[in-house]
Amino acid sequence: MLEEIKQKCKIVTNEEKQGEELYFENKPDLKVIKELKSSGYKWHNTKKCWYRKLNYTENKKQEHQNYLGIKIGDIFRYSWGYEQTNVNYFQVVELKGKKSVLIKEISYEIAETTGIDSYKVRPCKDVFLKDSQFIKDNEIGAVKQVKGLKNGTIYINIEDFGFCRLWDNKDDLMTCYY
Repeated sequence: MLEEIKQKCKIVTNEEKQGEELYFENKPDLKVIKELKSSGYKWHNTKKCWYRKLNYTENKKQEHQNYLGIKIGDIFRYSWGYEQTNVNYFQVVELKGKKSVLIKEISYEIAETTGIDSYKVRPCKDVFLKDSQFIKDNEIGAVKQVKGLKNGTIYINIEDFGFCRLWDNKDDLMTCYY
């Protein structure tokens, strides 16, 4: 029935909004409106048209992300310590709704030795640790809420007093004296 409806109206593809707009000469009858709504169209009161987002999954791989743009595979870094600087990395393995993610701790590699007990490290994507100091069962992972600050910082709380920032793809400094 939707194809029949589309033959009776002007169709405009809105590339900027990745959507489709249907313009009718007269107000459609109730049966047509019900069909439009069930097909995902909404009424745009300013433009006086019915519109919906187009699904481009046939042409492009659709990348799922949460409301802050976090995707599966993104990495968060936790830098902490008092006498030394420790660095831990956590990878997003699943999105949980729009605001939460399932994370697991991953390993790191030493990219460069910068001094005695001082290193530049980077995460090893998809190399999950068997045990984690911060996640009770790293094989299952932990659900954390992703938050964002007005300055653009994206983070998750890993402990009551500590938070992980989205990793910036730069090597991190780690020191260890023990």
